[in-house]
This record gives sequence, structure tokens and C-alpha cells, in this order.
Amino acid sequence: MKKDKLHNIKSNGFKTPDNYFESFEDRFFEALSDNKAIDGINDAGFTVPEGYFDTIDEKVLNNLEDKPAVRLNTRKTLYYVAGIAASLLLLFAIFINNGDKTQELSAEMVETYFENSDLDSYELAELLVNADILEEDFTLVETEYKEENLESYLLENTDIETILQQ
Repeated sequence: MKKDKLHNIKSNGFKTPDNYFESFEDRFFEALSDNKAIDGINDAGFTVPEGYFDTIDEKVLNNLEDKPAVRLNTRKTLYYVAGIAASLLLLFAIFINNGDKTQELSAEMVETYFENSDLDSYELAELLVNADILEEDFTLVETEYKEENLESYLLENTDIETILQQ
């Protein structure tokens, strides 16, 4: 398999005859001095009429007209366009953000906020005083007190060690 031995190749595969580059300049200048056609091209292919460059200055100057120069105020127009684009972007951002703020506040969100914040009872009472809380918003459920319910609740929700320490 030849593909397996590709990493062992030391030469690039290109060969030139001996003393090719030493004699190249001599052969090149000899071909130029003999006016031989290079690769079969005998002329450049471009021709200019007789006396063309003698009269070109007069022709160009005769065709010129006196017109006022138009100054391009690209910097001013750039400022106007950038200002309009920025104001449109700002208005678009304001109207999009107003639509996102209509989320409802759920009881779970409030509960997780109070659980994660380190508010003591005084700070919590101060927050509740400032809020408009109506009695009609709350439903009170009265449960019948039974000693069995209390015992089962304490056993399920508290640690015995903490009860003994108190």
C-alpha cells in the first residue's frame, strides 16, 4: 500500500535540469535581444492613432465645463440617520418591555420571596403596614383543636431533639 508510506517521503517530486538557474538569465536576455516572439505573441494588441497624445490636452480642456463643485455633507447626514435609528430603536425597546411587565404575582412567588429573604418579624410587620390588605382578601379556615392532631403534626414536622432542648 503506497498510502501507508506517504509520511516517509523526503523529496517534493519536482526536478530541474542541472545548472538551469545559473544559465537562465543569460538565455532570457538572449531571447529578448533577438526580438523573438514570446509564446507566439508578436504584438501587444493595443494601438494608438497617430498624433493622439499631441492633441489630447486641447480636447480635454475644450470638453470641460464650469460647474460648481458639489460638497457632500456625509458627516451631517450620518448624524441624522444615526439619531433617527437610535430613537426608533429606543421607542421599540420601550414598547416591547412594557408588554413583558404584565406578569401576575402569584402566592408561590411571594412565599418563596419571604422564605429566601432574611426578614425578621419587625421588618415583615413594617412591610405589611404599608400594603393595602383587606380582610376580604383572606379566607380563614377554623379547624377543630384536638390533641391527637397536635401530636401528629409535631411528630411529623419537628425534630425531637429540638423539642427536648427547649
